[in-house]
Amino acid sequence: MSKPAGPLPPGVELTAYRVVQEALTNTIKHAAGAGATVAIGFAGSWLEIEVTDTGAVRDSPAVDGNGRGLIGLRERLALYGGELTAGPTLTGGYRVTARIPWEAV
Repeated sequence: MSKPAGPLPPGVELTAYRVVQEALTNTIKHAAGAGATVAIGFAGSWLEIEVTDTGAVRDSPAVDGNGRGLIGLRERLALYGGELTAGPTLTGGYRVTARIPWEAV
């Protein structure tokens, strides 16, 4: 399948927004001065999102996180049959990827 002809279902649209919002918030919180990129596209019947940051560029105090943001995203994605991966990149940054079926489940 290709890109959907119309708008995404509201729940899928909101989930995609939340993935980008959470990933960028984490970049601001945990990687002071990092650059970030957001890529969104379609592959078959999947909406794919990738948010990558370059890692902190200056010394900054470590910020402890409770991990609830990523846990919440995984739960939200699971409601729609989606999946989330998150972790460090080989170059010192961090990457969050999500796949969501764009058709309502």
